[in-house]
Amino acid sequence: MTRRRVRSSRAGRVYLAQHPRRRSPPAAPTGSAEGGALAEALRDLGSPSAPAATFVVFGAAYRNLTAALLAAASATLHCPACGVRACGPGGVCAQCADLLRTAVAALPAPTGDHLWLGPHAGIWRRLVHALKYRNAHRLADLLARLLQLRVDRWGWSPHLITHVPTTRQRRLLRGYDQAQLLATALARHTGADHASLLRRRASTRKLVGQGRTARSASLARALVAQAGTAVRGRSVLLVDDVMTTGATLTAARQALHAAGAAEVRAAFVARTAPTHEESGELRRALALLEPPS
Repeated sequence: MTRRRVRSSRAGRVYLAQHPRRRSPPAAPTGSAEGGALAEALRDLGSPSAPAATFVVFGAAYRNLTAALLAAASATLHCPACGVRACGPGGVCAQCADLLRTAVAALPAPTGDHLWLGPHAGIWRRLVHALKYRNAHRLADLLARLLQLRVDRWGWSPHLITHVPTTRQRRLLRGYDQAQLLATALARHTGADHASLLRRRASTRKLVGQGRTARSASLARALVAQAGTAVRGRSVLLVDDVMTTGATLTAARQALHAAGAAEVRAAFVARTAPTHEESGELRRALALLEPPS
C-alpha cells in the first residue's frame, strides 16, 4: 500500500506560495439590488421556499434584460393605446393622452363605493396589459392622473391609499407590482399617504379565467390587513388594475375593516362588466375612445 507523503508546515507554505489555489469570485455587494436579491436567494436555498429564491435570481436577470431591450427600442416603441404613433414621455402618444383625459372627464360622477375608468376591453385592456406584462412603468403615472380625476368627482378624500398586492412569485418574476405602482402614483397626486396595508397569507392560484365562486373560494382568508394606528378609524382607498367579479374587493374590504378601517372605497383602471350593466352616459363617454370612422 503506497503511503502518502505528509508535508511539513513549512513545506506546505512553500507549496501553496508556488501553487496558489483558485479563488472564488467576490460576492456581489449587499447594498445593490441584485446583490441583496442574490443574498436573500442563497439564504433561502435549502428552505421550503427554495422555489421563491429561484424566482429572485432569475427575476433580477429578467428585469435587467428587459430594461436593456426597452432602452434600446424606446425610440421606435408604438403607443400601446393606438398602436400607430410613437410613445410620448407619458407612455402613450400625445393624441391618445388627450383622448383619454377627454373621455374620463366626460364620465358621470361616480356613485357607490368603487369606481373605474372603463371596461376591460379595447384601449383600457391594452393599457392594463402594457403596464402589467410589458414593463410599461410610465403608464402608472398617466393612469393615476386619470383615476385622480374620478376620485375628485367623488367629493371624498381618503386618509390612506393602499393596493391589492400580487403574489410574491409574480412580483419577483415581473420585478414590480403594478397595483403598487398605481397606488403610489395616485397618492403622490392626491397628497394622501400610501401604505402597504394588505398582504397575502398564502399564495393563490392564478385567478384569470375563474368564475365568481372559484375566485371567492381562492381568496377566502387569503388577504390580511396590518392592524394598528395607521389604519384604525381612517378612510382607505383601495387601488387595483382590474375588477372582475368583485371577490378580491370583498376579501380586501373585509380584511381592512377587521384591522379597524372606518371606510373603504376602491378605484380600478378597468372593470369586466357585461354591456347591459353600463349606463347610457357611460357608453357615450366610452364612445369617445373609439377611433373616428
